[in-house]
Amino acid sequence: MHNLANRFGWTLIMVVFCMLLFTTLKVYAAPKGYKITVKLSESKDTALYLAHYYGSKQYLDDTAFVNKQGLFEFSGDEKLQEGMYIIAGQAKSRYFDFFLTGNQVMEFSCKPTDVVNTMVVKGSDENKQFYQYISFIAARQKEIEPWNNWKLKNKGNSDSLMIVQAKIDAIDAEAKNFIRNYYTTFPDHLASRFVKANNEPDIRPFITDATGKVDSTRIFPVYKEHYFDNFEFRDARLVYTPVFTSKMDTYLDKLVVPTLDSLQKDIDRLFQLASVNPETQKYLAWYLSLKYETSEIMGHDALFVYVVRNYLENGKVEWQYPTVKDNIIKRVNTLEPLLLNKSAPEMIMLDTSNIAHSLYATKAKYTLVFFWESTCGHCQKEMPKVITFYEEFKRLYNLEIFGVSGDTSLVKWKEYIIKNKMPWINVNGHLSLKGNYHTLYDINSTPVMYLLDENKKILTKKLLVDQLSDFIRKREEALLRELPKEKSK
Repeated sequence: MHNLANRFGWTLIMVVFCMLLFTTLKVYAAPKGYKITVKLSESKDTALYLAHYYGSKQYLDDTAFVNKQGLFEFSGDEKLQEGMYIIAGQAKSRYFDFFLTGNQVMEFSCKPTDVVNTMVVKGSDENKQFYQYISFIAARQKEIEPWNNWKLKNKGNSDSLMIVQAKIDAIDAEAKNFIRNYYTTFPDHLASRFVKANNEPDIRPFITDATGKVDSTRIFPVYKEHYFDNFEFRDARLVYTPVFTSKMDTYLDKLVVPTLDSLQKDIDRLFQLASVNPETQKYLAWYLSLKYETSEIMGHDALFVYVVRNYLENGKVEWQYPTVKDNIIKRVNTLEPLLLNKSAPEMIMLDTSNIAHSLYATKAKYTLVFFWESTCGHCQKEMPKVITFYEEFKRLYNLEIFGVSGDTSLVKWKEYIIKNKMPWINVNGHLSLKGNYHTLYDINSTPVMYLLDENKKILTKKLLVDQLSDFIRKREEALLRELPKEKSK
């Protein structure tokens, strides 16, 4: 009986202990969702918006209306994606940014007209430190501004200029040291990693010799090589800040030689850098495929094809949005045969006399494949230029036009040709003996023009005649310069 009672007693104690422990954990456990309270002094807003960054875009998450206490409360049962967020007013004015990480219960209080100097943060040490950082940097910028203005107005005063420059250098050094101390003191804060990523790498050790002399020839290649030294690819949360796409765009658009080979090589480098985190790499693939599919730079669609073929289609990188996989691959299959320097797809169509014409049977040094419609306003505006262009360049450079009309009314099509005296090969796309021209040439609107060389390889696409004139003239000049080299061989 004694042992039984003793065992029962211990069981009771353990039950009570577990109940107390559960109650304690319940009291001190972090909230499951988010609650962000904002107080704006001297503001007439009755509603505020909470939005997050996703690359270079912003997306709305929540709306809060002012309560009787003058507060705006954003709340939800589930935590939000960690990243950088925006508080915006009713006039779509962005009041301030902040970081949402870890515990998502926090309070912000500020005056909208002076956010930096009036911001008070509760419940988030990360944002408190971030706004102290912003305040310090803003103060240094205010301090350095009059000295920079003085320099602009007094360039000839060499003695005073040295003194002023010394003051500027001192302020600049103080700011740089503060920034470095900020992100090294809080290395795991997303805010610190965001600030660090926005700061230039220190390349001085790599471009100076033992005497301190700078090798100017090494500045650019070293800067490019170390451009991502301050960027934490392993932290996928940076995707949810504007710094990610900003860094990628600057690198690819300004630091890489704008040739396909160079861009492909550096795209490979980016994927290698991002391989430390599958989520970062997954977003990178999505971002680059979108960037180059929609690029207005002729030929960059080849980079879209490259990213999809080499990283997504083969499963090397996961799809960001698997539901669009089939559509993207279909798009790649459409564009790949139409890349620059590829042989143009063959077309065989009937002319106004029902005579078949083959694109490849059209003999000329340059062939302009011209997709148009008689009812298209842009086509009507462009047509006089096309006629003038044809008359001049046929004679000078042996150019021919293979005009493909999308008119469904054969009568109107023939009338328009006669009226406008269009002397080139005119065929109708609906009278095709080989494939659908919409699919073959990715035609979704008109006018569209493809310029082919004598072997029917694509030289340019989707340019209009003003640009085509310049292109042909420059190509002809380049070919003439090549002639002496060919003869010397």
